[in-house]
Amino acid sequence: MQKLKATHYDFIVTGAGAAGRSFVYQLLQSPLRNSRVLLIDQERKEADDRTWCFWESSPGPFEEIVHYKWPSLWFHSEGFSNQMDIEPFTYKMVRAADYYSFTDRAFAQHGNVEVLIADVHQLEQAAKENKATVKTSAGNFTADWVINSIWRGEIDKSKVQYLDQHFRGWFVQSADPIFSDEDATLMDFRIPQEDDFRFMYVFPDSPHTALFELAIFSNDHLSVAGYDEIIEGYIKNYWPQLKDYQIERTEQGVIPMTDYAFPTNEHRIIHVGTAGGDTRASTGYTFIYIHRRIERLIKALAEGEARLGTLAWFDQRHRFYDSLMLKVLAEKRYPGAKLFSRLFEANPPARLLRFLNGESSFPEELALMSTTPIPVFMRALLEK
Repeated sequence: MQKLKATHYDFIVTGAGAAGRSFVYQLLQSPLRNSRVLLIDQERKEADDRTWCFWESSPGPFEEIVHYKWPSLWFHSEGFSNQMDIEPFTYKMVRAADYYSFTDRAFAQHGNVEVLIADVHQLEQAAKENKATVKTSAGNFTADWVINSIWRGEIDKSKVQYLDQHFRGWFVQSADPIFSDEDATLMDFRIPQEDDFRFMYVFPDSPHTALFELAIFSNDHLSVAGYDEIIEGYIKNYWPQLKDYQIERTEQGVIPMTDYAFPTNEHRIIHVGTAGGDTRASTGYTFIYIHRRIERLIKALAEGEARLGTLAWFDQRHRFYDSLMLKVLAEKRYPGAKLFSRLFEANPPARLLRFLNGESSFPEELALMSTTPIPVFMRALLEK
């Protein structure tokens, strides 16, 4: 049994994944750095079990552990291919093992941060009190604020738009030095779509190594063998020069994409990450939004509780766009591969990437909308 210093803390953070760790790390860089913090997770995070990819135009809070960067990206679909200069953005990859060890080192340097390995059973908001309770397998703890990043998947899917983004990736080691930065591929729709929305992406990080990953937007998942067959077929058809290779390791996961109105603030319990709606509903991108929202959250906490009501990272405009896009994709009103091909063919890369990052201006959004199948989206809008 772990021995803790206290049963009451300034902050208890439940879940030690990307969002929970981001909150603790950024808190330690803020005026609230001396707060007493308890971070709870059911297991110690050490494995290199996932990668996070994103684009940004300036260094972020985790620039020190960016594993690799790419200044340009390929887009492929049937009938259209383009290598995009994405300036002012840079596409970046962070590996989970680097993220976990980096944040662990930061936490260890502060005696006010404790880590508890335990199952979180329940969160309770104390009536009329400025504190909340976390019930765990190691006992009950209270805090002035509970920051929850554990999402339990409790959504009535019949009342919202919902798609799973399920993915599987191969980290490939080639016997021959065939890869270069010029091969980085954001989306390749040339694989059979099977009435779904499917694409491959490829990110080389040395002449001998690259990540080949398959993403599918649908609520029907495949077997491991099913994913592997598609990845193997893609390599055979589009990477014939990759003949002698080994799969060093794999990654696999599911990202929920929904316009469900996640609760973000329940008095002294604040939800972050997927649990707080920080996953972009139309794309599944999460990593960059987590850190930006948490930066704003900590600033608001430092300035006073009254500002917490203004914290939604995505403004209502982008939430509306995402909901409409998700409706079109989930109800298969227009082929996803064809839609994205239109967007990438007709728009400057920076405009589209700003939109997908939630950073676009309204004039840019109008220009982008003009390149979509407008009748399809209008019908979807009228039926919402």
